[in-house]
Amino acid sequence: MQEQHQEMTEAAPGTHAVSFFDVDGTLVWRDFAEMRRRSHETVNSGMEIKPSAAVADAFRRMHERGNATFICTGRPVPFVLPSLLALEPTGIIAAAGAYVRVGDTVVRDVAIDPALVVEVARRFEAAGLDVTIESDTQNLELRPSGAPARFPRSALARTAAEVAEATGRHRFQKFCTNGLERDALAPLMPLIEEHFTICDLQGGVFEFSLKGIDKGTGIACALAHMGHGRANTFAFGDSENDLSMAPAVETFV
Repeated sequence: MQEQHQEMTEAAPGTHAVSFFDVDGTLVWRDFAEMRRRSHETVNSGMEIKPSAAVADAFRRMHERGNATFICTGRPVPFVLPSLLALEPTGIIAAAGAYVRVGDTVVRDVAIDPALVVEVARRFEAAGLDVTIESDTQNLELRPSGAPARFPRSALARTAAEVAEATGRHRFQKFCTNGLERDALAPLMPLIEEHFTICDLQGGVFEFSLKGIDKGTGIACALAHMGHGRANTFAFGDSENDLSMAPAVETFV
């Protein structure tokens, strides 16, 4: 997987304000109910939705006034697509805080221990449950159910042994389930709750991040790198994984 990349400029010391924007449900919106009624290919194309012209104009005006902007998303790096990079953000917080880049400088890149990745995969395989394990290079969709991969950018695995083999090529940062009720995860919860924070993203999606890794701590890493305090900082989100941004900024919407 070739990483989507566009050069970004680090914020100047005189930056007046720094704003952090969630993507799905905030900068772009998808009708999940409608997507569930459509085909697999349509769900894939939903990842390509672009910010509106009004959003692009707002980013342009923020930059002209000396303000810094960040994409702050649960999406892993491969899904921070050119349509988002075209907003020319000052930086990116991806994988719900596991990956932080300011300009072209990566200031955080936290991965799950490979042995824990394999153990999580083993538990999902034993339960016959599908899970997507996300990396800053390529997602791996473990599908013991026999279902196809949801996204063309993902690799496909059927067994935990295949996941183990992939840990030699990729550093995995978090994982997600799609279309599962929380009750279905009950056999896995002791392991999950020991190591991960669970966020209900609605639409049948649950996100699992290493404890202590979230969008709020990602924001803190970005601000520390920039030498910018909490004053004149703003964050915008719509879902449970956005709540961690609230204590990290002065104004949370």
